[in-house]
Amino acid sequence: MSFLSPLNEMLNSTRTVAVGVSAGICAIFGYYLFKEWTKNENSHAKSVVQKPVNQKQPEKKRRTTTVPEVDYSKLSSAITNRNPNLKTLLKFINEKSAFKAEQERMRSSGCLTNVSKVLWSANNPEIKNICYKIMTNISTNPDMLQDFVKPIVPLVYEALLQEQENTDVLPNILNLLVNITSHDDVIICDYNLRTIPQILSLYTPQINYQYDIVLSSLKILINMTCADMEFDLTLVYMTMIHLLHGCKNNAILLRVLTLLRNILKSKSLKHDYTFDDELMRGIGTVLSSNEDRDCLEIANQIYRLISDH
Repeated sequence: MSFLSPLNEMLNSTRTVAVGVSAGICAIFGYYLFKEWTKNENSHAKSVVQKPVNQKQPEKKRRTTTVPEVDYSKLSSAITNRNPNLKTLLKFINEKSAFKAEQERMRSSGCLTNVSKVLWSANNPEIKNICYKIMTNISTNPDMLQDFVKPIVPLVYEALLQEQENTDVLPNILNLLVNITSHDDVIICDYNLRTIPQILSLYTPQINYQYDIVLSSLKILINMTCADMEFDLTLVYMTMIHLLHGCKNNAILLRVLTLLRNILKSKSLKHDYTFDDELMRGIGTVLSSNEDRDCLEIANQIYRLISDH
């Protein structure tokens, strides 16, 4: 036992040293791995943060296709009532006529002249309707008024008389008249527009179904007041009173109020004071129940104008 005791102590000491050395090596190796991992993480973090600053990766070039210009000179001769495909052709012309550059090319090629001829001679309601849409598009261009829009004014007037109850055609005719009456260059007289108050009165009770007709009629009447044109005030007053009391649509109300203010300020239109009480009640309804800023502002102006009378 005395001989083995020193040997056991030596072995235990050796194990202790070996374990300590192993632990030290593991610690050093672990520290090295930690440093390498930290370095990689920092490098990755820097690249992520700086990514927005770097130039963007080049985008793939999109293929660009150049649409060839339409040769309207080849289409012009086909714009005739004898063409069985006239409806399809006119739809194409209508789409293109919304752009001013295309309008000029249509003019020089004779397309617009032939559209006017078709409008005058066509018996097909669908063909006429598309022609009116084309004329509505070009009527936004002041350069087109004298040559193409003014000549069809008598036809438009006849259409207003004959198509008052045709809700397929009438909206397009009214849209055309909104554009015509909005220009400083007046190419139409109040006689050609004398049916507008009647149309407004006719469709106001159907406003939920014929909103566009009512709105366009109001716009035309507003434009007429700006051009000092005369119209039947009695029908207009009665319609406005009805709308002031019953209409909740602010787009309509704003036009009604604008029209009434213009009438009250007009030098050519003579205000009928017998309607003042009903008008004031209608204005009171707007002031008490409406929250639209523009409507309230004009309603207050009207209230002061009528009170001053």
